[in-house]
Amino acid sequence: MAERLRLRLYTPVGAVLDAEVDQVTAPGAYGEIGILPKHAALATTLEAGVLAYRQGAKTGRVRISGGFAEVRDDVVTILADSGETLEG
Repeated sequence: MAERLRLRLYTPVGAVLDAEVDQVTAPGAYGEIGILPKHAALATTLEAGVLAYRQGAKTGRVRISGGFAEVRDDVVTILADSGETLEG
Protein backbone atom coordinates (compact mmCIF):
# COMPACT_ATOMS: atom_id res chain seq x y z
CA MET A 1 0.00 0.00 0.00
CA ALA A 2 1.31 3.41 -0.93
CA GLU A 3 2.12 5.89 1.80
CA ARG A 4 -0.36 8.70 2.30
CA LEU A 5 -0.82 11.94 4.19
CA ARG A 6 -3.63 12.97 6.50
CA LEU A 7 -4.90 16.43 5.47
CA ARG A 8 -6.85 18.38 8.06
CA LEU A 9 -8.26 21.84 7.27
CA TYR A 10 -9.88 23.96 9.97
CA THR A 11 -11.43 27.44 9.96
CA PRO A 12 -12.91 29.44 12.85
CA VAL A 13 -16.30 27.98 11.86
CA GLY A 14 -15.09 24.36 12.18
CA ALA A 15 -13.53 21.49 10.24
CA VAL A 16 -13.68 21.82 6.45
CA LEU A 17 -11.72 18.71 5.46
CA ASP A 18 -10.20 15.61 7.05
CA ALA A 19 -8.97 13.12 4.44
CA GLU A 20 -6.22 10.68 3.47
CA VAL A 21 -4.42 12.14 0.44
CA ASP A 22 -1.39 11.42 -1.75
CA GLN A 23 -0.15 15.00 -2.17
CA VAL A 24 -0.91 18.56 -1.03
CA THR A 25 -0.08 21.85 -2.76
CA ALA A 26 -0.54 25.00 -0.66
CA PRO A 27 -0.11 28.74 -1.38
CA GLY A 28 2.92 29.54 0.79
CA ALA A 29 4.15 33.03 1.61
CA TYR A 30 7.02 32.65 -0.90
CA GLY A 31 5.29 30.51 -3.52
CA GLU A 32 3.56 27.15 -3.77
CA ILE A 33 4.54 24.43 -1.33
CA GLY A 34 4.36 20.80 -2.45
CA ILE A 35 3.97 18.20 0.29
CA LEU A 36 4.40 14.45 -0.19
CA PRO A 37 4.54 11.61 2.36
CA LYS A 38 7.67 11.64 4.55
CA HIS A 39 7.99 15.45 4.18
CA ALA A 40 10.25 17.12 6.74
CA ALA A 41 8.56 18.86 9.66
CA LEU A 42 7.45 22.34 8.65
CA ALA A 43 5.48 25.29 10.02
CA THR A 44 4.71 28.20 7.70
CA THR A 45 2.26 30.97 6.91
CA LEU A 46 -0.09 30.65 3.96
CA GLU A 47 -1.34 33.30 1.56
CA ALA A 48 -4.81 33.57 0.07
CA GLY A 49 -5.18 31.14 -2.81
CA VAL A 50 -6.12 27.59 -3.70
CA LEU A 51 -5.10 24.58 -1.63
CA ALA A 52 -5.04 21.50 -3.87
CA TYR A 53 -4.81 17.85 -2.91
CA ARG A 54 -4.67 14.59 -4.83
CA GLN A 55 -6.43 11.35 -3.89
CA GLY A 56 -5.47 8.81 -6.54
CA ALA A 57 -6.74 10.16 -9.87
CA LYS A 58 -9.02 12.72 -8.17
CA THR A 59 -7.92 16.28 -7.40
CA GLY A 60 -9.72 18.41 -4.83
CA ARG A 61 -9.41 22.15 -4.35
CA VAL A 62 -10.27 24.53 -1.53
CA ARG A 63 -10.00 28.31 -1.73
CA ILE A 64 -8.45 29.66 1.48
CA SER A 65 -7.92 33.25 2.58
CA GLY A 66 -4.59 32.74 4.31
CA GLY A 67 -3.54 31.10 7.53
CA PHE A 68 -0.95 28.65 8.80
CA ALA A 69 0.24 25.15 7.90
CA GLU A 70 2.03 22.53 9.96
CA VAL A 71 3.50 19.32 8.54
CA ARG A 72 4.53 16.64 11.01
CA ASP A 73 4.57 12.84 10.95
CA ASP A 74 2.62 12.66 7.64
CA VAL A 75 -0.13 14.94 8.98
CA VAL A 76 -0.76 18.28 7.25
CA THR A 77 -2.78 20.62 9.45
CA ILE A 78 -4.08 23.83 7.91
CA LEU A 79 -5.56 26.61 10.05
CA ALA A 80 -7.19 29.00 7.61
CA ASP A 81 -9.18 32.20 8.05
CA SER A 82 -11.81 30.75 5.69
CA GLY A 83 -12.18 27.79 3.34
CA GLU A 84 -14.54 27.17 0.42
CA THR A 85 -14.55 23.86 -1.47
CA LEU A 86 -14.30 24.38 -5.22
CA GLU A 87 -16.07 22.14 -7.75
CA GLY A 88 -14.37 20.80 -10.85
